[in-house]
Amino acid sequence: MNFDARPRGDRPTAGLLHRLRERGVLRVAASYAVIAWLLLQIADVTLEPLGAPPWAMTALIAAAVAGLPIALALAWFLEVGADGVHVDRAPEGVARPRARGLRHYADAIVIGVLVIAVAVLLVRQSDLGKPKPPANPAIAVLPFENLSGDPQQEYFAEGLAQEVLDRLGRVPGLTVTARSSSFSFKGKGLDAQAIAGRLGVTTVLEGSVRRAGNRLRLSAQLVDGATGRQLWSGTFDRELRDVLEAQEELAAAVIEAIVPAARGERRDAPPVAATNVDAFDLYLLGRKAQEARIGPRLRESVGYLEQAIAADPGFAKAHAALARSLYFWTLQPQVPPPPDALRRAEAAAHRAIALDPGSAEGHAALATLLQERDPARAESEYVRALEINPNDAAALWDYMGLLSVDPARRDEARQLLERYERIDPRSGILWQTKLGRAARRGDGGAEYRAEFAKALQLLADDPDALSLLGRSARQNGFVAESFRAQLQEERSAAHGHVWSATYHWFMTWDWERAGRVLEEFARRGNDPEFTVQLQVELAGLTGDWEAWERHNTRALVLWPDDPATWRRTGFWLAVQGRYPEAAEALRKGEPWPEHMVAGGLGTALLYRQLLPAVLRTYRATGRGAEADELAGKYLAKLRQDPGDHFDLGVLAANEGRKDEAVRALQEAFRRRPIGWFFYPRLPWFRELEGHPGYDRLLAEYQRRVREVHAELLRIEAEYASQAGGPG
Repeated sequence: MNFDARPRGDRPTAGLLHRLRERGVLRVAASYAVIAWLLLQIADVTLEPLGAPPWAMTALIAAAVAGLPIALALAWFLEVGADGVHVDRAPEGVARPRARGLRHYADAIVIGVLVIAVAVLLVRQSDLGKPKPPANPAIAVLPFENLSGDPQQEYFAEGLAQEVLDRLGRVPGLTVTARSSSFSFKGKGLDAQAIAGRLGVTTVLEGSVRRAGNRLRLSAQLVDGATGRQLWSGTFDRELRDVLEAQEELAAAVIEAIVPAARGERRDAPPVAATNVDAFDLYLLGRKAQEARIGPRLRESVGYLEQAIAADPGFAKAHAALARSLYFWTLQPQVPPPPDALRRAEAAAHRAIALDPGSAEGHAALATLLQERDPARAESEYVRALEINPNDAAALWDYMGLLSVDPARRDEARQLLERYERIDPRSGILWQTKLGRAARRGDGGAEYRAEFAKALQLLADDPDALSLLGRSARQNGFVAESFRAQLQEERSAAHGHVWSATYHWFMTWDWERAGRVLEEFARRGNDPEFTVQLQVELAGLTGDWEAWERHNTRALVLWPDDPATWRRTGFWLAVQGRYPEAAEALRKGEPWPEHMVAGGLGTALLYRQLLPAVLRTYRATGRGAEADELAGKYLAKLRQDPGDHFDLGVLAANEGRKDEAVRALQEAFRRRPIGWFFYPRLPWFRELEGHPGYDRLLAEYQRRVREVHAELLRIEAEYASQAGGPG
């Protein structure tokens, strides 16, 4: 046997270790490693809150690694003595100079640093000092930041956040804020803690996405809403094909952090995922286009989603999204949808459910398509969708609408509205609905104004929601409140919408101010379609028929095939008594959906008074019997359910039923401070003149208009002074 009989100290390895200890290299190595590790732990916690760029941590790690051989080399070649630092040329075995100070206590310092490092590690790995998971957890998922360097990838970052949001929505006991509320803070500069306070949630998930070639990096952190402290953070580096796996892991980590009780307690299996990354990409593009809810974008959405299905026929979520896009497209006739759109939508919803029985989106889409034809089946589908995903805002809203139709179930609908408000507090249509209900209280507007003030404060930085808020106020006759919303909208956006900016002056009969606003919008080229429409209305309401011809001719040149433009043309031709021309224009504007001629708002300023113009035209062109039948039908309908009584007053006035017309108008104006469409110059109102009740009503209404107009001027001056100058 060949043993090395040399003394241990004579062995080469032992000699090297002895020299390393002798020159202090081992002590320096240990000290360097511990101190570097501790500093990196501190940097990991502090750099992000201090606003350091993402590469700062990587740079620190690289510097720490690069610095180790330098520190070891300095320890080997340099010695600290009483006369300072000098090159160590002493041979092996010669005693090193002794020095007081830092090196004298080096061992104690190293041990102390080690103890601190271990303590820090234990605290970070334990729950000590961390906020406890809330008893009733609620989370808002913010849109992920796009770090790809390509603005065209914004849809991908937002889409991933939406998918994580949808996944979290299926967790029992977790309230998940809807996309429309949580994404509305994008670009507002608020931190997670402030957003949590605005939304009333306990936690906020924020993150970033970097997509480069076939690589994907998804980083996220969970923030405690009460303290602003980080509860969890993680980074997922994946191949792009593994994006679905990354988002599922992220959702699981978030659930682990804030809903421990829900671990492993899914009510259903996770959604059936795409198996093709191109299909997933097309699906996200389709979802993004769907959000616009306008004809051209819905057409794009359908195209993207059909391509996604072609790439991955088993992708259930793409089928469900296609069903919704086709349905929304049928509600936007400006871009004619396919004639079989509803049939295809229903087939897509059924296919989504067949592929994935746990598809909340599929069940909700099918329910919406069945609402009118089979309400009972629709309700069962909504219930199933909400069992799968209790936080599905679209299903909640549509289900509430289904129940609201039945007077006996309006309490259930109200409960759904309250539930919807918890998950989507910054929804413009939510507040539009709440304010509409407050307006019907008949308490003189006190509740309405209180609710409106809350809404205006909550939505002050959301132009789209402010636009809906202002529209609701105008519809309900609260012109001053609407004007505040419009001015706030202009503050939070580059410019307001021409409808918002003009309506207040229409409603207070300030034709000069309305004309100036329209001229300014026309000069800037903003909202050209609506600007021309309102120029037509203004010329008609002021009786300037030369200007009306000019603006209306331009509208017909711009939109020669638009039925709405021909309906407006027919309306004003009838007002002028040009009935043969009106008949031809109205023929081109047919058919008229019921909500455009009675009991609804439509999309043009005077659609609610289109029916009198139609009846007058029919009677003047040999269709009297048809006019009488149409008038009788709508009078019966409006007497049974008059809505706000204004439509009944208009139709009764046109039919010569003056007493009934005056009673209906009195009731309408009792409920609303200012009537949205009350223009006394229109012929059916002129025919009421001389009726004592109408004359008193008109005098009272003129007084209200003067008061509201003066209030508008005060509000305008107030906002101008806050802005430091004229508006």
